[in-house]
This record gives sequence, C-alpha cells and structure tokens, in this order.
Amino acid sequence: MGRDWRVDTLRGYFLVTMTLGHFPNPLTRFTEYTFGYASAPDGFVFLSGLVSAWAYLPLGQRSGNSAMVSKIFRRTVTIYLTHITLLVLGILGAYYAGHRAVHPWQTFISGALLWNQVGFDRILPMYCVFLAFSPIVLKQFTEGRAWLIGGISAGLWVGAQFGLGDARSMAAGLGREGFNLCAWQAYFFAGQYIGYRTVRSPASSVAKSPIILAACVVVSVLLMVDRHLLTLWGINPLFRFDDHPNHNPVRFLDAACLGYLVWWIPRSVDLAVMKLRFFRFLNLLGGHSLQVFAFSLLVTSFEINALKTASPGLKLFVAILTVLSLGLPARIHQYFRQQLHASKPPRPACAPKTIMV
Repeated sequence: MGRDWRVDTLRGYFLVTMTLGHFPNPLTRFTEYTFGYASAPDGFVFLSGLVSAWAYLPLGQRSGNSAMVSKIFRRTVTIYLTHITLLVLGILGAYYAGHRAVHPWQTFISGALLWNQVGFDRILPMYCVFLAFSPIVLKQFTEGRAWLIGGISAGLWVGAQFGLGDARSMAAGLGREGFNLCAWQAYFFAGQYIGYRTVRSPASSVAKSPIILAACVVVSVLLMVDRHLLTLWGINPLFRFDDHPNHNPVRFLDAACLGYLVWWIPRSVDLAVMKLRFFRFLNLLGGHSLQVFAFSLLVTSFEINALKTASPGLKLFVAILTVLSLGLPARIHQYFRQQLHASKPPRPACAPKTIMV
C-alpha cells in the first residue's frame, strides 16, 4: 500500500505535541491532553501498528513470509540501534552534567536489554518488543486467529490495570518508569488488526455506524469536559487523571472514541488541508517519524535545564523554533532516501512467458 496522507499528517501532529511536552514552554497547556484523557502517544503507538501492517502484509503476500520477517527484523534493528545511540548519549550527558547518581554500565546494560526505559526514550524499546512479536501476530491474523490475539491482548491489558508489567524499575538516576508494555501493546496490536483488515478488504476495515459515532461524540465531549474541570472551574474531575494509561481505562476508552471520530472525517477534508503549508509540514514530519523523534529527544534534552529560569517570552520563542527545527532531520532523510532510490537501477520489464506445448 502507498503512504496515507492523513496518517502521516496525524503522526506529524503527534510528534510536535510530544516534542513540546518534553521541555518547559507555554504551548504545553494547549497540546497536552487537549481533547481529554488521551494524548499524542496513544495515537502515535496505534498508528505505528496500523502502518506496520500496511507495510509488511502486502510484502508477505507478494514475496512470502520469509521476506516479510526479514524486513521486520531490519526495521527492528534500525530502531534498536537508534535506541542504543540515544541511550549512550543520555548516559554521557547525565554523567558529565554532574548527575553522579547515574550508574553508567548498569544503566547501559539494562537499557540495551530493553529492561529499563531511560529519559524520554521510552517508546523505542517498546517498539522493538512489539515489532519482534509482529510476524507471529500478523500470521495469526492472516490464518483467521485474530480472536486469539485479541483475547491475549485484552488479557494483558486487563492485567496491567492491576499491576501486571509494573515490576520493571527505572534506571538509577535517570527518571521514573514510563510505559507498561502490557498496557501499551493494546494500542499497537489494535492498530495492526485494523491495518490487516484494510489490506484484506478496504471496505471491511472499520464500519461507519451513526450510532457508534453518536456514542463516541458524547463520550469524547464528556471526558474532555471532565478532564478540564479543575482548570476551568476548580472542580476535581470525576475520573482520576493519570498521565500514563497503565492503570487508566478511561484514557484507553477516550483514545478509541477520538480515533473513531477522526475515521469519520470525510476524505474531502484531506484534499482541502493539503493546500495549507502547516499541514504539509506535519505530513513531512510524519513521513520520517523515527528520524524526527530521535532528533527531538536530542534537542529537548538540552532545553529541559536551559529553560528552567527563562522568561515566558523566551520559552515561547524557543518552542516555535524547536518545532520548526523538526523539519531539518525530515528533509535530510528525505534527500538521502531520494538519492538512494535514484541510484538503484530500474527494474527490468517482465519478459513474456513462454508457453510450453
């Protein structure tokens, strides 16, 4: 399947939102949990599962299961090496900044084994695990055992609500644990399942039901109002807010409802926003998400401490500049990818088949 303009644009939006949430700036109040309990990582992880199914299932259909597994493995290695690079830079930065509580070798070994999540680089180790299981999951989908994967995924998610997967501790001196894999896998593999259904038959991917739409509108509005009750009227929210979905079923429900609302938006809207420079910029970022995400972590790691005592005006200026700078790694990666494709010899035309008689 070709690239989906809406999906890449949404991924670009999520990248911008996550970047702004990684350092102090006045824009965070408008980008963190704007629409309720769900936030950028929820959508980003879901879309990553969706895109992975779109990328690998057609390859498996064309070239066989071994080719699909090989490509998934290469992608996993790329993400893992990116994680290791960020891990090493994070350890060096923390150590030379005087954070002597950091144990470099202990942190490196646990991070390299994907046991601990270091700093803001918590999402890449998680992706490595999810991608490692993807050949098995996609194979079960294609063989008609989606119910099995759904049951296992639901069981892990329910278990996470009661503490399953919380045993991992954060690397010493580098912050607290972030993502519980047992909870977050539900987003990723739900995305893969919908991607599988789209590949199998675009008409059967997700049903557009007016009843479900109305229910999602009501739930989304109520949760958005509840989420902002304290800010707007000084009233405590009905649901306890937790900035991670590990033990927050309401957040998962909100993410599902918001995703369904986005699904209902007519494709004609895409054609309209394609003309706007801002959305084209988001689309560029979403098409090079790994490079943009890694770059954002490097930039914001310096800004966290540098902007602690800065004025609101300076923080706003740096926030805007940081968002614009995300286009740099996207452009560079786009250029090298185009050069790589241009250097490849054109595929020879298929020779006519010889009919043996």
